[in-house]
Amino acid sequence: MTEQYSWQKECLEIWIKNEYHGMVNAVTGAGKTRLALAAIQHLNQSAGDRLRVKIVLPGKSLLPQWRRLLIESLSSKDRSQIGICGSGFHTDGSKKYMLYVIHSARYRLAREILQELKKGFTVFLIADECHNYVSVENRKIFEFIPYVSHLPGRYCSLGLSATAKKAGYETVLLPSLGKEIYRYTLKEALQRGTVCEFVVWQIAIRFHPEEQQEYKALSEALRHTHGKLLQLSPSLKYCEGSSFFIRLSDLAGQNHGKLSKLAKTYLQLSYKRKRIVHMASDRTSCVYFLLKELGLKKQILIFGESISQIEQLYLCLNRLFPSKVGRYHSKMGSLANRNSLERFRNGELRILLTCRALDEGIDVPEAAVGIILSGTSMERQRLQRLGRILRKQEKKRFASLYYLFVADSLEEHSYFPQKDECFQVCNLSYDGENQSFFFPAYEKAAQELLSEVSSQGFSNELFAEMQTCLRRGYLREDWMLSPQECKTNTMQTSDIREQNYWVCMELMAKKLRSF
Repeated sequence: MTEQYSWQKECLEIWIKNEYHGMVNAVTGAGKTRLALAAIQHLNQSAGDRLRVKIVLPGKSLLPQWRRLLIESLSSKDRSQIGICGSGFHTDGSKKYMLYVIHSARYRLAREILQELKKGFTVFLIADECHNYVSVENRKIFEFIPYVSHLPGRYCSLGLSATAKKAGYETVLLPSLGKEIYRYTLKEALQRGTVCEFVVWQIAIRFHPEEQQEYKALSEALRHTHGKLLQLSPSLKYCEGSSFFIRLSDLAGQNHGKLSKLAKTYLQLSYKRKRIVHMASDRTSCVYFLLKELGLKKQILIFGESISQIEQLYLCLNRLFPSKVGRYHSKMGSLANRNSLERFRNGELRILLTCRALDEGIDVPEAAVGIILSGTSMERQRLQRLGRILRKQEKKRFASLYYLFVADSLEEHSYFPQKDECFQVCNLSYDGENQSFFFPAYEKAAQELLSEVSSQGFSNELFAEMQTCLRRGYLREDWMLSPQECKTNTMQTSDIREQNYWVCMELMAKKLRSF
């Protein structure tokens, strides 16, 4: 089994001291799955053949990776004892290691756990992405909990999540899985080198004139409707953010005459305005020209909120990079999605477009670039999407996340607002009319370098070559490497153009550090 990170060893010790119960809140990409495998190994040493492991997953996309990692971690004897329930598989549950997709676990898992406890087995329940199991239907997997209090040490649990605390945390997850025993933040993971370093590129785009006009009209209608809502229900002024919309949804579903109608109107207007933001025309154009600059050297994940938008971008990118682009979403079908994911994992596809289907569950360490075509304001989803590109890989030095937002809207301009930033942030803008990017800090440093070269009387040929190299590094993170790393890259290539490029990146690294 892969050597454990120090945080995994610390966490495992705390879990053991907490009598084999607890939830672990760790940033996506830090290695929660391998922590669970280490816990299985520990229990195997004491319980042996009397152990039964139940692993619940939020979606079928996680099945292949969990099965693969289980096989890698188990002895040859135990590998035949892996069963699957979900995604077309229906093992009867008698296997020592059972993987369940939540939809298939709702009506059988609690019963199976009770039966095995009565037979004298020790049962270890692993709830992966446990924040998904608090809904009325999903929480049925925990219906056995009232019957295990008289069986101390025979029921063990481990909840895994990057953001466990949401509605239902205290009433469902705490009684079923135990308290939070360990928290491992993004900042700690970066400091300890558990995830790779990364940079967030925040790209401001603009509405087209007709989009701007419609956005303003909807904003005015929302302001007018909001005023009327406060007149009829003054208490709404104390509701902010998501609580305001939850309250409006409640009112819209009730029979309060004019107040209910206004609540419905406000929700409809809000949805229309949000859709204009998410579907802004320059989003597709920006990603197209961004990828034209970046190329396919690194694998790229693109996240959107709309299937129609993903399909539109897919058609554009497939013309630019034939047979190198795939997509994964709910209208594709299970077989097509599995095929896209497998081709992306083996490197045949260099770009994979998706909506929310892969926010949880994809393990592709080689993916080093993420693009948020359009996204949610939910912090959990933002962390999950970032985590898809942060997994460590031998030759993976940096990851880049490109976040698009509409500058002349209320959309959040920062990917992680009001955060103690422990990573590099680059702010730039995209001009859709001219199909160009503007990155002030980089351009200032590049201009100074070019001025210095010009004053030293370099040839026109060398000056032009330097301009080309600086342009190539414009939207990449290469200049964020240390000058020594750039020098090493120069020495490791025999290609003269690559050498010129890394010399320029070394100069830029020194220049930008002096700003």
